[in-house]
Amino acid sequence: MKGGPFPRLGAWVKLPAPESVELLALAGFDFVVIDAEHGAIDIRMMSTMIGVAHGCGLAPFVRVAGTAPRDVQVPLDAGAAGLFVPQIDDTARARDAVQATRFPPLGQRGASTSGRAGRWGLEGLADYLRSGNEEVRLVVQAESAEALSAIVEIGEVSGVDAVFIGPTDLAVSGQFPEGDGKLADLVAAAERRCADRGITLGTTASGDAPDLLGRGYTFLVLGADTTILRQAAHALVSGARTAAPEVLR
Repeated sequence: MKGGPFPRLGAWVKLPAPESVELLALAGFDFVVIDAEHGAIDIRMMSTMIGVAHGCGLAPFVRVAGTAPRDVQVPLDAGAAGLFVPQIDDTARARDAVQATRFPPLGQRGASTSGRAGRWGLEGLADYLRSGNEEVRLVVQAESAEALSAIVEIGEVSGVDAVFIGPTDLAVSGQFPEGDGKLADLVAAAERRCADRGITLGTTASGDAPDLLGRGYTFLVLGADTTILRQAAHALVSGARTAAPEVLR
């Protein structure tokens, strides 16, 4: 794996707040995924959050909306440790993601050493190109039945570093009627195939983290900052109301 072992425990960041990144670092997370697909985070805020993550010792990933040059170029120039690219259903889309993420001759990413990725112009061009191709991690998201069926072929595309199984989009895809067991069977088969071929695999987790790690997952996203805040706030309020029901109605 590029740049050493893949960081193990992460969280989605959906709130446009650098403090969210800082708090997750203090909580002990290894990486964050700044959500530019579903979160309300603009380019300036994304860059600030990436810088804060680096300062806190977190690996900052960005979940992009797609493989358009601007979706990919901006977070990488801002110093993202890697990208999560959604809706990668086949090897053709995986190769598109590689082309957008890697410098020539491996891809078509544009070069600019004057940003954070180039240490604001201090890094020489050769080192900048090397780090972009050898250290930036590309995580492709498998979120359909087609992606699960082709997961090994997708994961073995040159330039892809890991595959992330996205359970939410799989569940709402309409391909799996509730209760028929097909989704669980497909995921289990995908897990076994990835383990057999040594493909780095990740997914979301909550209380099932030990089970998922035992099934061969290398890295887990444990939740979103929004969910963590809501759950903690709800627990505090519920605890207070339960302790003093006659006063706090």
